[in-house]
Amino acid sequence: MARGKEDLSSIKMNKLNILLGSILILLIALASTYQLGDFSALNAPNGVVTDMRNLVLWDIRLPRILLAVITGASLAIAGNAMQGIFQNPLASPGLLGSATGATTASVFILYYFSAPFGWLLLGGISGALISFLVVYFIAKNHGTTMMILSGMAVNMLLTSAIALLLSNAESPWALAELYRWLQGSLVWAKMDTLLMSLPIICIGCLCLYNQRRYIDLLTFGEETTSTMGIDPKKSFFITTFGVALLVGATIPQTGTIGFIGLIAPHLARILLKRKPSQLYLTSGLIGALILLIADLCVLYISFFSKIYIGTLTAIIGAPFLIWILLSQQRKLV
Repeated sequence: MARGKEDLSSIKMNKLNILLGSILILLIALASTYQLGDFSALNAPNGVVTDMRNLVLWDIRLPRILLAVITGASLAIAGNAMQGIFQNPLASPGLLGSATGATTASVFILYYFSAPFGWLLLGGISGALISFLVVYFIAKNHGTTMMILSGMAVNMLLTSAIALLLSNAESPWALAELYRWLQGSLVWAKMDTLLMSLPIICIGCLCLYNQRRYIDLLTFGEETTSTMGIDPKKSFFITTFGVALLVGATIPQTGTIGFIGLIAPHLARILLKRKPSQLYLTSGLIGALILLIADLCVLYISFFSKIYIGTLTAIIGAPFLIWILLSQQRKLV
C-alpha cells in the first residue's frame, strides 16, 4: 500500500513538473516573439529601412527572459535548501547574510567604480561568500539558533552600510541609479554576463544536489543525520555555501528581488507532499515562472509599468508571508 502511494505521488510530481515546464517554455516563446514583427522595417534618420528583429530578439529580449528564468529558479532552489536545513517555511536564501553581502558589495562597486558588469558580478559573489563565511565561523559551534541570530546581526550591519553609502552619495544621478538597482530590475540583462554567472550557478546547484540526503534526513532531526553516517557540520557548510553561490551569482545582475525564495518552495511543498530534495525541480520551475510573469507584467501591462520588479514581487510576497504565518499559527493551536 505504501509503495502504491509512493508511485502515485511520483506520477503526480512528474506530471506537475511537465506541466510547469510546458507553461514556462510556452511563456518564453510568447515573450520572445510578441510583436517582434513591428521591428522588421524601422526607418533610420537617413531614410534607410532596417530589419531590427534579430537585434531585439538576441540582444534585448532573450537575455532578459533567460535572466528572469535563471534568477527565479536559483532563488527558489536556494530557498528550498534553506527551508529544508532549518525546517522552517519562513527561511529565505538571505537568512545567513549572503544576499545582503552580495547587495552591499554590488552597491560599493557601483558607487565607487566605473567597472564592467563582469567585475560587478565577481564582487557580488565575493560579498555573498564573505558575509556567509563570517556568519558561519561566528556560530558554527553554537547550533542553528546562534547561526540565525548571527545572520540577522550581519544582515543589519550590512544594511546599515548600504544606507551609509546612499546617504553619502554626492551625485543625485548616482543616487538615483543606485536606488533603481536596489528596487530590482532585469533591464541590465546581458548575455555575456549571464553566461559568466552560469558556471557559478551550476556549482551552487551541484553543492545542493550533493547534500540532498542530508536535507531529507533533517526532517527526522539533527541526531538522526549523525547516526546515518553524515557529518552534519560538513553537510551544513556545503549546502549553505551552495546557497551563497546561487545568491551571489544572481543579485549583481538584478538588484534586490525578494520573496521568490520564500514563496516558490512553499508552493511546491503545498502541491507536493514530498521530501525537500525532491522539491528542488518543482521549486525552481515555480520560481522561474513567478519572476518571468512578474517581468512580463512590468513590460506589457501599463498598470505595472512604473513598478520595479523587486517591488512587484514584494507586493505579491508580503500577503503570502502573512498567510504562511497564519497557517503556522493555526497548526500550533
